Amino acid sequence: MFRKLGPWFIFVAALFVMSLGIALVTRGNLGTTPISSLPLVSSYASGLTFGETTFFINLLFVAAQWLLLRKSINKLLLLSQIPITFAFSYFIDTSMQITEFLSSDIYWKCFAVSMLGNVVLGLGVALEVFAGAAALPGEGLVLAVSTVLHKPFSSVKIANDVILVLLALLLSYCVFHEIRGLREGTVISALCVGIFVKFWLAGLTKLFKRAPADTE
Repeated sequence: MFRKLGPWFIFVAALFVMSLGIALVTRGNLGTTPISSLPLVSSYASGLTFGETTFFINLLFVAAQWLLLRKSINKLLLLSQIPITFAFSYFIDTSMQITEFLSSDIYWKCFAVSMLGNVVLGLGVALEVFAGAAALPGEGLVLAVSTVLHKPFSSVKIANDVILVLLALLLSYCVFHEIRGLREGTVISALCVGIFVKFWLAGLTKLFKRAPADTE
């Protein structure tokens, strides 16, 4: 029983840790992560919470997966992304609340909080990979596009992040006539999180003495 449920416990923990990392990067006031750029700017523009816009945008990702892989998609796996997204979105709003006191106008403090967020986000992604139980809709969409276009997952992931940032920039300019939610911290996050993921994966592999997603 534990071996079957264990990966899901790790996955839920990963969702919270990822949400905490995103909240910390955002609270650094140097720009949010690339994957969260569109939800954050949408939150500013709509008055909805960061978590609420994350939920609605991820629902669009779920719909996009269905359109791309109608005949070959696992419907149960696709539908399971909806409650996963709900939990993740709830965790984001919760994390934004508990990290509110970390907001600062002092640059070095902002940088420190943002970098801490990248470290924490890297841990969350590593836990998600290590669990191997499920994936968030954003990753599911990247995998779907990669499958349809026969392109490497990593290349599609980079393109996806760039598109999300560009859409966030466009929305920000259209609504506010200035850039909001995107700064140097967004670029730093794009460059650093992958490094931290590899670091944490190596540590988790040594700690549990097994490879990621090995649930046996």
